[in-house]
Amino acid sequence: MDIKEKLRNFSTISKNSKRTPLKIKTFNGITLDLSRNTINSDIFTKMKSLLTLNKFAEKRKKLFTNKLISKTESQSVSFVYYRNSKMYEKDIEKISKFYLKIKKGEIKSCNGDNINTIIHIGIGGSMLGPKFLSEALESFKTNDFSSHFVSSGDNDEISDLIKIIDLKRTLFIFASKSFKTDEILRIKLFIDNYIKKNLPDYANYIHKNQFVAISTNKSLCKSLNFSSKNIFTFPKTIPGRFSIASPITLINMFEIGIENYCEFVTGIKEMDSHFYKTTYETNLPINLALINIWNINYLSKYGNVIVPYSYRLRNISNYIQQIVMESNGKSITNNNEYTSNMTAPILFGTPGTECQHSFFQAAHQGTLDLYFDFIYVKQLNTNSKRFMSANVHAQADLLFKGYKSKYLHKSLNGNSPSSLISLDKISPNRIGKIISLYEHKVFTEGVVWNINSYDQWGVEKGKILAKKNLLKN
Repeated sequence: MDIKEKLRNFSTISKNSKRTPLKIKTFNGITLDLSRNTINSDIFTKMKSLLTLNKFAEKRKKLFTNKLISKTESQSVSFVYYRNSKMYEKDIEKISKFYLKIKKGEIKSCNGDNINTIIHIGIGGSMLGPKFLSEALESFKTNDFSSHFVSSGDNDEISDLIKIIDLKRTLFIFASKSFKTDEILRIKLFIDNYIKKNLPDYANYIHKNQFVAISTNKSLCKSLNFSSKNIFTFPKTIPGRFSIASPITLINMFEIGIENYCEFVTGIKEMDSHFYKTTYETNLPINLALINIWNINYLSKYGNVIVPYSYRLRNISNYIQQIVMESNGKSITNNNEYTSNMTAPILFGTPGTECQHSFFQAAHQGTLDLYFDFIYVKQLNTNSKRFMSANVHAQADLLFKGYKSKYLHKSLNGNSPSSLISLDKISPNRIGKIISLYEHKVFTEGVVWNINSYDQWGVEKGKILAKKNLLKN
């Protein structure tokens, strides 16, 4: 299906209709304002036929009932089903019991003291979600433990960290879906060798009690000398970048406690339900997906800038970048043909207002063709929050409307659409909702583009070639 041609037809049919801006949509603390987009409500309503043509309702039902299949991997796509199941509830109970044993000192460090430091070691989907959560929920941390994140295959990162912590009192969480990820195994080898050299008398105890594995591959973890009681698993059918609601986020429970962790999960599940049960007209993920498709496939805007105007959300663009570009960065359709449509855009972002002092000059006056997602907090209870909100709306208005000056060099281009996504507050529940919102946006886009959003063969091939290159060196 040529989506651009479909959108042209919608535009032609609606050209004489009154230009009515899109209405603001709200769901339990999350608001979506699409009014700064170059589309009227009549065209937008017609766009919903793209969902019908691609059997969206049927595929969405399969997603929620564990019947959606990633054909190139010959397995189901289980992340939504899992996090709304009894299985996940039991897994939360399991990691909660482990967390409480550490917190209460029932599991001691190798020198008999309480554990006071947690290091999460992961990469990609095993890192971006937990790290974003850690930053976003800083105000909810109990401060019972200090926490750190390590992902680099360059050992300088872990080496620098080991110098400033008390390794004897540290819990190491190794998170890898397959537990074959090179970066994780290299970091583990470095830590193993460091302990063997510097703490030989404690090595066996540390490996048995202070090493934790989170993976789908329990047998491999056992073969790498992880104790069975310290291995936490989740289903293999969960794509790594969609594993944020799983034991992968154990470190976040250590940071914010059980109650706040469960509130985060509740937020995800509430947005899941909203996406599944709400009509297209008021459905936030569907509306956000369709406006993206309009910007990409009709307006030919291939750069999506995610700009969080909140320090707590400063790295949400990194998280969204992976779930969008790794999921929908595809050119082969589910019919095993090259697509005639543009799919995932280049997605990047920098926090506001820092972005205004770097690349926004190019956005306002350059030759780039971009569209924006501004994510901000509506709660204006401090001067700094009011300052951030004022800048969000100033930038969104200027990017959309432009500015004409009698001096050409002072004129601003305009015509850059923006979607404003606001949270009424930062909380575990709202962060869960915003994550689920973007996950379901990705699913909806994938359905319309008729691509598999849940494989990543480009990533896999790169790993294989890197191993071959390493053998040559």
